[in-house]
Amino acid sequence: MRSREAGTVLLDMLISLPVLVFLLAAMGAMAVMAFRAAFFLIADSELQQEIQMAVRQVADEARISYRMRTYLVRGKPAVIFYQYYSPEEPLSGTYRAKYWVYRTGNLDKLVWMEEGWPLTGNHTLAGVEVTEFSCTELAPRLHEIRLTGRSTVTEHSYTLAVVVYGPERSD
Repeated sequence: MRSREAGTVLLDMLISLPVLVFLLAAMGAMAVMAFRAAFFLIADSELQQEIQMAVRQVADEARISYRMRTYLVRGKPAVIFYQYYSPEEPLSGTYRAKYWVYRTGNLDKLVWMEEGWPLTGNHTLAGVEVTEFSCTELAPRLHEIRLTGRSTVTEHSYTLAVVVYGPERSD
């Protein structure tokens, strides 16, 4: 009886060990793919969030501004919104809110007021780069704001455009 059972343990190991290695490799590959998919999902979500928050802030400025002026800063689009008041200036003064695309490092970011105040591209996970920014006056007091960002992680782009109707000029 012993002579027939002597090689079965070795045979079992020769068959089960490659199957076990294959199953572990497959599970590892599935885990890597799941982590990568989750990472890409988070990066795309961050791209959309940054673009939405930046457009919301620019649109809020456009809503309360009596005038808008677009120009270029180092070949990149910029806009100034003129308002009658600000917490930093007296009510009789004119406040200027300035937004433009600024190249820092290897990313084009949308910044507010100065280079140190970026609205996009400040999170390293998505690496959001602004590829388009425009504020167009469609009619008196009617402005279209368009912002496109691209994730350097996923290479996906996200564009958001809003049309804002501002207040009447009262001067």
